[in-house]
Amino acid sequence: MKMDRISLLPDSILCDILSYLPTKEAVSTSILSRRWRHVWKDLQVLDIDDIPFRYTLEWEARFVSYVNAILAQRNPDYPIEKFRLTCKEDSEDSLPILTWLDAIIRPHLQELYLCLDLVVGIALPEAILTFPSLKSLVLKHGDYFDYYPEFPNVYLPSLKNLELDTLCVDPSKLLSGCPVLENLMLIVPDRVYISYVYIPTIQMPRTLKSLIFEDKSTVDNDINHRVIDTPSLEYLYMKIIAKSKLQVSFSNFPNMVEAHLHIHHERAVHVPWVPELLLALRQTKLLALKHLTTRCFFSGVTFGIPEFPRLLNLELDVPCMNTDFLLNFLHNCHVLEDLAVHVWKSDIFRQYYGPAPPTMVPNCVTSHLKSFEFGGYKDSAGEREFIAYLLQRGLALKTVTIHLTYVFDQDTRYDIVRELSAIPRGSTTCQLNFIDLNPVKHSMNSHYLYSLLFIDQRSCEEFDTYARGVR
Repeated sequence: MKMDRISLLPDSILCDILSYLPTKEAVSTSILSRRWRHVWKDLQVLDIDDIPFRYTLEWEARFVSYVNAILAQRNPDYPIEKFRLTCKEDSEDSLPILTWLDAIIRPHLQELYLCLDLVVGIALPEAILTFPSLKSLVLKHGDYFDYYPEFPNVYLPSLKNLELDTLCVDPSKLLSGCPVLENLMLIVPDRVYISYVYIPTIQMPRTLKSLIFEDKSTVDNDINHRVIDTPSLEYLYMKIIAKSKLQVSFSNFPNMVEAHLHIHHERAVHVPWVPELLLALRQTKLLALKHLTTRCFFSGVTFGIPEFPRLLNLELDVPCMNTDFLLNFLHNCHVLEDLAVHVWKSDIFRQYYGPAPPTMVPNCVTSHLKSFEFGGYKDSAGEREFIAYLLQRGLALKTVTIHLTYVFDQDTRYDIVRELSAIPRGSTTCQLNFIDLNPVKHSMNSHYLYSLLFIDQRSCEEFDTYARGVR
């Protein structure tokens, strides 16, 4: 009989292991043996989800009994440090969530995660908003702030992580009470879907290091102001509707490492703060611009692309293929190593109002660029020209990956692969990789045809011989 070495571990280590499991699974270990019967009761991390109870008879009553039993039987000498509750209410008989929260709000509580989909919203216990030991607060899918006579005071002196969505109050009332906040995810929804609260200004805490900000609340009739004065910021994800009267101001971000911008603006509207934001992000190491953001460069107003002296990874979704725009960007990314380009619609022409690029080859192309990925390739003249430019002048290139769009038939795919593979390469170690995006399942031979790696001209000739046999 093999010795059960795990059972020989002390309770503290066993509880640490069980804390990574959903609470229902952790409790189920009590049936393993007498040794495990009471171990779960010392857990200081509870992760409770109603999904295992759903689609059974009287599941809400069974779920309530289960949670009540967990809270009643656990060892009170080990206070709860992390509490996670995910549940949905299908009837108007409200779940006793406030009773459960009262039971876990104790001085040692550090992390609270609530994902509640309730028929009737709740007002959180005010103690949660003034809890001195709380370090992380996540509130999802519920109306947590609609039911106070007036919004309570907020002071969370230890809070470093805050995640909010479906927000129905001015978030400044919350953020002003978080003096050491470092990570913020804030989703301000469209007023179409929930009761609308006019939010004139959002002032982000200066202490932030990571910000995920999605704002769909801006409207034409109001002047809205968003202030991102966060000089310590290292990560930024911004998805925002930029209406004509929206104002966004920000500090420089000297510590920025990664920035993702999805600025959705009206076609006829120029958004003057977008180029200013790019300038503030010039120290970032990774920059990803969605096509609605890059469309600002095609809006009829000329503005320069700032220099990015530390940028290593660039992801560009562009509204149309324009070599001048791409080359201008590369000339300002001196040490770029990885480039990904996705053309949104190559058959739509948009005028690029920027200057013609310099005639010399960008320094990053000849010295630093190692990886290039082209998404949604449609075999336009501009696409072929740009890919050939990088293949011929990219002296440090190691991999070039081209995603073929699904509109080509098999013969056309073969011709595209053959023509692009025949382009001379400046780097003797460059591998050219084709990925077929055709949803139709190919045979093994045709899959091999579109996924071959080409290292040199001789490999191209060998492929040509092989492909003729396949056809």
